[in-house]
Amino acid sequence: MQPHPPTPHAATVDANGVHVTTAAGKSRTYSGGEVITLTQVIDLAEGAATLCQSSTETCQELVDESTQLAADCDVLIAEITEKGVGENLIGKCEHLKEQLNLQAVAAKQLHDQIQGGEEACRTASANAEVRHGGIFRAVADSPLTKPAERDFYNAR
Repeated sequence: MQPHPPTPHAATVDANGVHVTTAAGKSRTYSGGEVITLTQVIDLAEGAATLCQSSTETCQELVDESTQLAADCDVLIAEITEKGVGENLIGKCEHLKEQLNLQAVAAKQLHDQIQGGEEACRTASANAEVRHGGIFRAVADSPLTKPAERDFYNAR
């Protein structure tokens, strides 16, 4: 089941704060501090999404490197076998190859999980922006807050 898409709220500003009315007709007044907190939540979600993105790239690099090193182990095993020496060395290379394959699988799983986290953070940020964007625009556009945001936030 898909969640309902976010709906924007209507907002107005007066000396008491930002008054928000939802589509259902419910209203609430936010103080300047609460509006700042909303912007911080959106910024934190975007920052977390960016961190997740760089982490997924690192995981993908680890998958690629592990796969390449496992292939290099295959080449070494073939060369050692061809020369007919080093049974212990072949065993060590096979063990190393197995460990590299396990590392690649774990990195791929982590990559997929972090990618899901990135998507969740971006969705949360976008939903908050849609839902509460009217609040930020009301503060920025209000004649009571010129220059808009600085005076409004500092007065609270």
